[in-house]
This record gives sequence, C-alpha cells and structure tokens, in this order.
Amino acid sequence: MKNAFLIAASLFVLVAGAAAAADNSVFPQPSGWSRISSTAAADPNRTVQQWHIAGDVASVTFVHDTTTPYADAVAAIETNFSTNKIKPAVDKDLPCQGKTAHEVDFNVGPDGHQLTVQRVVVPDGTGVATVTYARAADAPFDPDVKKSETAFCASSGT
Repeated sequence: MKNAFLIAASLFVLVAGAAAAADNSVFPQPSGWSRISSTAAADPNRTVQQWHIAGDVASVTFVHDTTTPYADAVAAIETNFSTNKIKPAVDKDLPCQGKTAHEVDFNVGPDGHQLTVQRVVVPDGTGVATVTYARAADAPFDPDVKKSETAFCASSGT
C-alpha cells in the first residue's frame, strides 16, 4: 500500500511539474534565490510562487489569478495609493507578453527601514499575473530578478 502511494505521489509530481513547465504564466525563478514553501490552502483560481535570498529582506512574489480582471487589479492599486496617500515613484504602462501591463514602484515603511516595492500587473485572459519584488530601499535592483522579469515579459503568456 505504501509503495502504491509513493508511486502515485511521484506520478502526480511529474505530471504537475510538466504542466507547470508548459505554463507560460509561471514566473522563472531568479538564479540564486530560494523558493519559499507556502502553507496556504490550495485555491483553484490562484497560484502563488515566492522566492527570497537567505539573510536578506528581498523577496519576489508571483501570483497568477484567473478571476480578477486586469482593470480591477490596477484600479485596486490606484485606490489603495489614493486612500493611503502613497505617491509611487513609477506609475506607468509597459509592454509584457505582447500586452500592455502596468508597473508601480513605491517605498513603504519607517525612515531607515524602508522597502522599495515594484509591482507589475499583466493581463492574462480573464485574470492577471502579478509580480511583486520587494527589497531594502537602499539596495540596487537585483540583476537576476531583472533577468527573470525580462524572460517572463518576453514569453507569450497563456
């Protein structure tokens, strides 16, 4: 019985891995970054991937949401900024996966401990793909994260 379970589990991992590899909406893991395991309950409409570098506050989070329309996702960000009086350093459209995506960059946190957050929202069918990169405000943009973003935006999407 135990062997049957192990075989079934192994097949599931192989099939799920092949499906993920074929899915262009998956964000490529930045080189040298470690994946963060999620303990969140599975959501059939949303997949989340997250990475970090040990000993660093930086993180990259990728969310593929099949239910939130692009316009609603961008409007929610803009409303949050307005409500909380956040003035983004960057608030612009950009090309990604052959579509018009939206990028916002802003700082959060108390003086001396601020984080710079870059969020890119990409339309994906009826939903969105969102990439959020957070790092110490005084840290340069990680070149491996930039390579992953460039590769993701160069892909054709789903």
